Amino acid sequence: MAKPRAIGLGAAAEGDVLLATKLSVPVPEPNLVPRPRLAERLDEGLARGLVLVCAPAGYGKTVLLADWARHASFPVAWLSLDAGDNDPARFWRHTVSALDRARPGTAARVTPMLGPPAPRSFEAPVAALINELAAQPDADEELLVLDDYDLVDSPAVHESLELLLEHRPPRLRVALASRADPPLALARLRAHGQLAEIRATDLRFTAGEAAALLDRVAARQGIQLPETAAAALADRTEGWAAGLQLAGLSLRGQSDVAGFVAAFTGSHRHVLDFLAEEVLEQQDEQVRAFLLETSVLERLSGQLCDAVTGRTGSQALLERIERAGLFLVPLDEIRRWWRYHHLFADVLRARLLDQQPGQAARLHRNAASWCQQHGLADDAIRHAAAAGEWTWTARLIEQHFDAVYFLRGEAETIQRWLSALPADIARSRPRLLLAQAGMAATSNRLAAVEPLLDQAERVLAGWNEEPLEPSCGKAASVLANAPAVIAVLRGHLASFHDDAEAVAMFASRAQAELGEGEQQLSSLIEGNRAAAEWLRGRLAQAESAIVPIVAARRKAGLTTMAAWGAYQLAHIQRAQGRLDAAARTARELLEITAPPGRPAVPAAGPGYVVLAELAYQRNELDTA
Repeated sequence: MAKPRAIGLGAAAEGDVLLATKLSVPVPEPNLVPRPRLAERLDEGLARGLVLVCAPAGYGKTVLLADWARHASFPVAWLSLDAGDNDPARFWRHTVSALDRARPGTAARVTPMLGPPAPRSFEAPVAALINELAAQPDADEELLVLDDYDLVDSPAVHESLELLLEHRPPRLRVALASRADPPLALARLRAHGQLAEIRATDLRFTAGEAAALLDRVAARQGIQLPETAAAALADRTEGWAAGLQLAGLSLRGQSDVAGFVAAFTGSHRHVLDFLAEEVLEQQDEQVRAFLLETSVLERLSGQLCDAVTGRTGSQALLERIERAGLFLVPLDEIRRWWRYHHLFADVLRARLLDQQPGQAARLHRNAASWCQQHGLADDAIRHAAAAGEWTWTARLIEQHFDAVYFLRGEAETIQRWLSALPADIARSRPRLLLAQAGMAATSNRLAAVEPLLDQAERVLAGWNEEPLEPSCGKAASVLANAPAVIAVLRGHLASFHDDAEAVAMFASRAQAELGEGEQQLSSLIEGNRAAAEWLRGRLAQAESAIVPIVAARRKAGLTTMAAWGAYQLAHIQRAQGRLDAAARTARELLEITAPPGRPAVPAAGPGYVVLAELAYQRNELDTA
């Protein structure tokens, strides 16, 4: 059986580039003002273990941490979080990848524990990470920075991160940047002296820092700012970094600087709206149109912006906008990807909806099309849903389900995708129903499986079959063949009721529906056939059926499926009274799931269960 590929080569490359931007310390801003007083606070906070930089948007949290990290004398693991990191499997995979940059080899030893399938609890992988980081007591200190942690609202992520903080290895330091206090045990950490905090009052620019920032911004506009005006703006903005920068940008073309400074006051929201209006009005029509049209994007590249706007030359325009200081943040050193400052993006999107209410859907459609072509499934699905293209959104979910769920174990990502769909869409497409049934079956929520299968069969009866090209390829896909999947899952349910004849019948039914090259489904069908023979008590036939299945899965690199097949094989051998053969099978299982010098992956569990049962049967109770 050919080893399944997770994604097309071009798409994988694009995804790898974007992941690299999440793991890179942000590029310094052109108007950066060093703030040694805060750097000293951060240095002092390291001794406590956790540094929390917490303030509303626009206070310069990321800029401060990035400047500090660039000058650190120890390795820094940086992760810029986004909404997709609410999937704990993805969050920890990305966190481990970041730590691997600081300490190479970490990912190779810990990532396999994250699945697929994703563990039901992330306690074991986090414990393995803690042990891995603690295994080298003489290694350099290292800092893990989690930026934009406020975008994470997953209880599973919070609970597992809290485990890392409670049992933090001595050489690891952690810094969190967030708009609000994260739901972690901050009070306990604070009471134990394990938490240092930098808040909005600390982040406010002093008069001297504000003057330096305004001078730099004004100089880029070709303006010399009077000292009294700088002091007044610092006072009016209360040292708010975003307000200061917007004020500096707004000074261009102002004949009455004193009058301009006096014209705005009030809340940050009011100041932001007022100054953004001023900044946007100063741009030429080309730049204004570009800013509004590309505001629908969370990340920007020249090619993507060309596709969204329908015009060429976006790369040069992005570079021009960055040079102008218009809140465009580069995400890599080569200026391939950017993002707008979150506050500025909010203003642009509000303006787009106010001035061009019918354009957003078109722009999202263009973005979804480009992201689909480049294998960026998460972005494509988000944009298609934002455009109200529900059929397209559903098709994209179906296309990427196998790769994201079975090959990467990101169950929460699939749930997030499904929750974006109207309920009638999610329950009117057979493949989406089967995706939900498959997730219920693999997580042992068996009572939910049969109603979903019944609904899928009802819908399928009147369904005009649409061909599906799964992103992982047909060989590795389960979802591509709906009738076969229904039969496989019904056979799976029948095995739990010890109904050998039903298991065999559904295996034959699935085989009749099987298409050419559908190797993953074929393996599942053969597994059901072996289970039927086992339930009939025909142990030799069951063993003959399952041995080649385990070998094929192992050869294909399907570690978890091979492990569960070996578990079945060991039980069959044990039922035959061949305890030594069962022990050999269990040890072979552990060879691929718990190799020497590496943490055992979740699929090693069945191997240990078999060895424990065999030892108990032999009255070797300590071993058991």
